[in-house]
Amino acid sequence: MQEHRRTKIIASIGPASAHGDTLGAMVRAGMDVARINCSHGSTADHARAIALVREAARRVGKTVGVLLDLAGPKLRIESLDPSLSTVAPGEVITIAEHGIARPAALLTSRLGVLPTITPGSTIAFADGAVRVVVDRNEDGWIEATVVQGGALAARKGVNFPDSTLDLPALTEADYANIAFGLESGVDFIALSFVGAARDIALARRQLERLGGSDRVMLVAKIERKEAIERAEEIVDAADAVMVARGDLGVEVPVERIPLLQKQLIHLANDRGKPVITATQMLESMIEAGSPTRAEASDVANAILDGSDALMLSAETAVGAFPVEAVATMDRIARATEQEADNQALTLLSRPAPVARSVADAIGEAATRITRSVAARAVVALTESGHSARVLARFRPAAPILGATPDPRAARSLTLSWGVIPQVIARTPSTEVMVHEALAAAVERGLAEPGELVVLVAGIPFGVRGTTNLIKLQAVGEGFFAPSEGV
Repeated sequence: MQEHRRTKIIASIGPASAHGDTLGAMVRAGMDVARINCSHGSTADHARAIALVREAARRVGKTVGVLLDLAGPKLRIESLDPSLSTVAPGEVITIAEHGIARPAALLTSRLGVLPTITPGSTIAFADGAVRVVVDRNEDGWIEATVVQGGALAARKGVNFPDSTLDLPALTEADYANIAFGLESGVDFIALSFVGAARDIALARRQLERLGGSDRVMLVAKIERKEAIERAEEIVDAADAVMVARGDLGVEVPVERIPLLQKQLIHLANDRGKPVITATQMLESMIEAGSPTRAEASDVANAILDGSDALMLSAETAVGAFPVEAVATMDRIARATEQEADNQALTLLSRPAPVARSVADAIGEAATRITRSVAARAVVALTESGHSARVLARFRPAAPILGATPDPRAARSLTLSWGVIPQVIARTPSTEVMVHEALAAAVERGLAEPGELVVLVAGIPFGVRGTTNLIKLQAVGEGFFAPSEGV
């Protein structure tokens, strides 16, 4: 049987992939989480895509999570004069917010930002492809000189790399999309342009008001320089983290990105939070059937850094080869994971996570067991998914089966390193549920009868956050062997 891949793959859904057959092929190729990007398309489009993902997962027989990525207070080009489709250094252009009375050649989203930008500041467009320096600002009507030329188009992003912006944590559209996400049963909601822990707290309060605080995991996207300065508090407040290298590479000098990526991943690993590395991972596969060698190395290095998940963006949303992009990332991940612990080859020395709770101590002990005896798998019997996420933090040497009676909890594990989500039947007997989990491990090919597995659970079962049991168990033998009539 093919070795289980531990790094998770997130694929963005868009016009190239929002079709039943294509999604089914992407699930079979290795997609673990489908990303719905609220920056593009309508609510009806998103609802249709979510339904197609759920149906594709059902047909293939795989647990697939859905991540709703909020647009956030992202400034974009709303419209521009046709003469600005390409600009050259030295050109002078006029910029204003959409709806301003004074005419301008380029209009941006209306968030009240432009009036605060001072002369001498840089404005970047299209992920930094075009840069201008502000010469004059008259109440938000800006005259600026192009210093780095290139192509411009509507809906491209606008960044202010050397300005501090007072942006709302959530826009009205974000509030509406949070409600839509809860109604649609998404598993993760990604918050764009997080600047501090209070931004995450605001989203969590909104979830509580809507009765969904325990149904969705919040992912903090690190893509502003303010977020780098407050990284520890943001990681502590979030349920998961995304290193969003697109806007981050515009907000801070590009030469800092590789080390910032490592630092953020290590911070999330230490806190036991799933961490996603995103943006331009296989960018050339938007148009080509195979990646560049540099892109393959980027994917491998993100895995070696400690990423739980890797994200494909335009490659699967609008690219010509969405299925091939997923399959390619799957192959690179599998090849890299074979040598991930070979420090002589990778020169990788990551600090070991510190146990801070009883559940952490159980996870650490289970991981030690997998490295000292021939345990084929770690079976986590979990109500909420917490036990399996704790195990993922410590990176055991054996695959983790996250067995839960709650399908939503199973989908929440699609982002966690090394965890194979498995829905089992809910019964009044913990012993019977353990037997069901061990039977699932056998069915999945993770262990054979008589082979050792490490069993982790919380007793009594059904009480969230009570991971307190660890047992080395031979499948089909011992205390949790199937009893007569089970």
